[in-house]
Amino acid sequence: MVALRRTGTGLWSARKAIPADVREAYGKREEKKTWPASLSKEQAKAELGAWLAPIEERISLLRSANASAPVSLTPRQCRAMAGEWYKAMSISEEERFTESPRAWDWDADIAAILPEGEADPDEPLRPFPFVVEARDRLLAEQGLRVDAESSERLLQDMLSLYLQFLRLMQRRCAGDYGEDPVIDTLPKLETQQQGLPKGSPKVSLTQLFEEFAARQSASPHTIRKWRRAIESFVSHLGHDDATKATRSDAHSWFDSLLATGLSVRTVRMTYRAALARIFKVAHDRGRLNENPMQRLEVFGPKAAQTRRKDLSDTEAQTILSAALGPQPERLSPAHARARRWVPWICAYTGARVNEITQLRAMDIRQVDGVWVFHITPEAGSVKTRKARSVPIHSHLLEQGITDLAKAGDETPLFYDPAALRKGSKSHPLHTQMGSKLAKWVRSLGVTEVQSPNHGWRHRFKTLARRVGMDPEARDAIQGHVPKTEGQAYGEWPLDALRAEVEKLPPYFVAMPAGD
Repeated sequence: MVALRRTGTGLWSARKAIPADVREAYGKREEKKTWPASLSKEQAKAELGAWLAPIEERISLLRSANASAPVSLTPRQCRAMAGEWYKAMSISEEERFTESPRAWDWDADIAAILPEGEADPDEPLRPFPFVVEARDRLLAEQGLRVDAESSERLLQDMLSLYLQFLRLMQRRCAGDYGEDPVIDTLPKLETQQQGLPKGSPKVSLTQLFEEFAARQSASPHTIRKWRRAIESFVSHLGHDDATKATRSDAHSWFDSLLATGLSVRTVRMTYRAALARIFKVAHDRGRLNENPMQRLEVFGPKAAQTRRKDLSDTEAQTILSAALGPQPERLSPAHARARRWVPWICAYTGARVNEITQLRAMDIRQVDGVWVFHITPEAGSVKTRKARSVPIHSHLLEQGITDLAKAGDETPLFYDPAALRKGSKSHPLHTQMGSKLAKWVRSLGVTEVQSPNHGWRHRFKTLARRVGMDPEARDAIQGHVPKTEGQAYGEWPLDALRAEVEKLPPYFVAMPAGD
């Protein structure tokens, strides 16, 4: 087991010794990592698991590569293997490369691969670190240990295809979204006909997941969490063959996750959910003949709840008071605006924090004479994928929230779009701002509630019950799915919904000292 410890300065730290049998191939004696001291033990354990999974996977792959005798591959086998890598890489990498075209210097990468100067066209392409690492991983996944000539031939095929991929990306960024002409030229990899070992994986679990992710069947946030879960399962298995994974493998994996301190709920809602979904989709689409992961359960002790999930009156007062206070000059205007307004908006709407951090100037508007926050998937991620308008409480109107409104303006209110290069679809800037706000709230001393941002959502429900808010109304305000099909009929008129919102008493908080 890899231990999680506190350093002398309070940071969380861990180290993983690399086993002697793969140490030379791995290139290191150990891996080390630290995490912020502000993380709770549960959060630090989750970070540890995400960091450790790819390390364990690499160790397993290196061991499997060393287990077989060297073999020689034919040119067709090399091209077919390179082609399978190219197709999988295109699915998983194209979206990442095109998210921010200006961040990639295509010509520089192409020049780094092509032979220098006016070289003979038959001269080998120059090794490119990304492709060399991919070649080594591909051989390990196939359980192959090949001779030097086959290894170099495979690398040259992969370099050639990677050049084609870079040029395709150049065309994509120039507006050409036509078919990829390379795909149809690649030979099919048929292991029995081509003489590859029978033990080669028939269906890559990693590839199944990337195909699922490419279809955008889940939100970017879910994809990010599930990718880590699948990587962890592959590491636990020691191979990447979905056809060899068993129900027993899944339960031993669950047990190992629980042993690290993860709760039954976390394992069930994230790890089990990812595994069950990927296998179900693969089976339904004919990629797997059987689905051994049907109706999986996670067995373990139920976590003890030592305190309420909602923010207490004192915690709410602390946060809202700090939000009204002056913010450090080092903060960007958007960050300071997020600290000022997001807690207050969450307090009166019970919305998910990332639904608020993604608001644009145009999303504060008047509809039928009612001022509303328009929460929409057009601005970012909404769990239900349905837009809704939430009436703005009069106390927020008194504070001047409508000064942020600007019709037709798509500018985000609470993060800087100029920093787009620092975000991604799996971890966009509005979710990063939500994390920053949670860290700030913990710095105020609000540390006992498990999720300070989500605490507002629980608190809204508590107060709504106290003031007798209509149950359907509070669900509509918070974006919860209707409990019955009958409740799903029709819409809540905004004036009626505003009357329900106004049942919440205004927060009266002390202004910070010096204000």
